[in-house]
This record gives sequence, structure tokens and C-alpha cells, in this order.
Amino acid sequence: MRMQTTAGHLRASLRLFRGIIQQHNTIPVLGMVRLADGRMTGTDLDMELSVSMPTIGRMKGAAAIDYFAINALAGCVDSDQEVTISEGDRLASVTFNGSEYRMSSCAVADYPDFSAIEGPATETGNLGLVAAMQRVRLAISTEETRYYLNGVALIAGPNGPVLAATDGHRLAIMPLDVMPEGAAGAIIPRAAVHWLCAGKREPERCVFGGVEPGNDKARPHVRFDFAGARLSAKLIDGTFPDIYRVVPRDPKPVFSIDRATMLRALQRMRAFTPGRYRGVKLTGDGSDLTLSLAGTCDTRAAIEKLTLDGKAARAFEAGYNVDYLVSLLSAFRGDRVTFAVDPGGENPLASAPCLITCDDDNLRIVQMPMRV
Repeated sequence: MRMQTTAGHLRASLRLFRGIIQQHNTIPVLGMVRLADGRMTGTDLDMELSVSMPTIGRMKGAAAIDYFAINALAGCVDSDQEVTISEGDRLASVTFNGSEYRMSSCAVADYPDFSAIEGPATETGNLGLVAAMQRVRLAISTEETRYYLNGVALIAGPNGPVLAATDGHRLAIMPLDVMPEGAAGAIIPRAAVHWLCAGKREPERCVFGGVEPGNDKARPHVRFDFAGARLSAKLIDGTFPDIYRVVPRDPKPVFSIDRATMLRALQRMRAFTPGRYRGVKLTGDGSDLTLSLAGTCDTRAAIEKLTLDGKAARAFEAGYNVDYLVSLLSAFRGDRVTFAVDPGGENPLASAPCLITCDDDNLRIVQMPMRV
């Protein structure tokens, strides 16, 4: 195998594999990238990224080369420096300007390969799919026992398609203009979502479907096509919960407040309070909101008094996880947030899911209360 390129092009291609090729794994070949047919490919068996490589002349042959070694080297070579990569007898070498570096390689036939994903393609360049993932990914669960929550789901809702993520304590929902063909019910895994959001690029098209017959056909896959790159991933094989059983059906506003003011107060309280206990009590009556937070010791406590935007619909008292409140208020983009619940009982805010919305923002978050 032999190819020529510049260190800058090599470095740019290798950078894209962050989050896909893992430093620690039990299968050595998964720590390598495959160079073949003018493309660089890397996988962790759940995702595969294939990137078009700018080369000087035509690449000859194929090889699988130590990703971490070549990535470390490429980061220390001038961008415009021409480099030559060659491989033979399980040993790869990178030469440039009279220097030579050698690193391990493996038989390219041993490198795992995703099968072609079959299904209708949907043009998604203007859909805002990645932008919607960015808005809801704060609620993705990291709990492995409920694995079906470890991603973002595409749901055909009663008012149109939405993207949703939940960890059981909070639920984030973002509407989509169009549901990609074959995507209803699909759950895109957390690692793929984070990679897509880190790149901040919308795919030109996506394909939701299975793989070629006889190759893991039981598990659905997705492919995102970019200019010069292609990300394929296994979808989570499970059923996402019915989110509309949790979303308040006829929410009535309890109070509204300036988002930035409440966020700053909660950030101060969180920073001041020691320990892992993160409960904050919201108490309202009339035009004032009182935030009170008790730490893990008796020597520290915090109280903030804020002015509501208008008067509260009724007196209320509720407890929430302060970390969740900080993250959701940070996720919104408007000026004023509104807390609303389905009416019922003397103090529904303390016991029922709360729908939190923000002016001029399509993001909706349902937050469960906690006992404080």
C-alpha cells in the first residue's frame, strides 16, 4: 500500500474519528484506521465513519494502520508538508522531508466492515436534524439498564414529527418539519448524536433501514451522508416510551419569570452549596419567587428572592434538582420561561410533571419534581 498527501489533509481527516475510535479496547484492530480506495475508515463496531482522503496522485493498495500513532505524528508536522504512507509485512511507515516513522498495522482483510445500508434516502440538508439533536441531547440517559433511553428518538407525534430524549427525570422535545422516510420510532444512539453535534454540520441526506440480507438484518441501521464523509450507525434495538403519557395535556401556567435572572440565581446557589445534595425549593405567592437550597451541612444555606413576570396564578411550592434546572434554563434561547402543569389538587406543581417553555423557542421540557 502507498499513498501521498499533506500533513494538514491527514490531520483534518484523522480529527473526525474522535469519539469513534476508542483509546482502550480489547480488539486491537479497532484502534486502527483503514486506508483504501481513496478513503479513510474507522469503526467501534456500533458506528463506522468513512472519509474521503485528499491525496497526491492515486492511492495504491490498502492497509489498516495504528490510528493513535499516526494521529499523534500528524499533529506535529507542518500542514503543507508532503507525507508518504506505505505498508508491508504488518508494518507501516510515514516518511516526510527525510524523516521516517514506523508503526504497527494489520491485515486489511481483518478489518471489520459495515454492510451497505438499504432503504430510501431522505434529503435533510435544510431539515435541521442535527440542530434539533443539539437542543434535546441534555436529557439523554446514561443508565445502561434502560438502554432504550440512551439516545434520541424520532416520534410521529399527534401534531407532527418530533425529536425526543429522556432520562426518566426530564423529557426534552423538539419539533421537526419533516419525518425522514423510515425513521419513525428509530432511536439514534448517544455516541452518534454526540458525534453529529460536535461536527455542527447538517447531513445532506440520511437513510434509515436495514443492512444487506444475511448481515445482521435484524438490527436497523442509519446512515448520514455529508460532503466527503459518511457516518453509519446501529440504531438502538428497543421501543421508546410513550412520551405523551407524561406531557401535560391541558397545562395551565403557574408562573413566568425572566430566564437569565433565574439561571444566574440557581448557578450561584449550586456553586455555594457543598456536597451532592442538589434539591432546590421554589415557593411563590403573589409576585415573588423564593428559591431556597440546603446543603449537606448545617452551616450553609442559601435563599434567593426573585420577582415574577406578573403574578403567580396561585400560591405554589415545589422541589427540583438544581442541576436539571440549570441545564434546561441554559438550553432555552428566549427571555422568559413559563412553568405550567395540569390543574388539580391543592399544589399540583409539587407532584405532577411540569411543562417548561420559553418565549420564541420551540423547545419543550417536561421536568419531574423531587422531594426537598
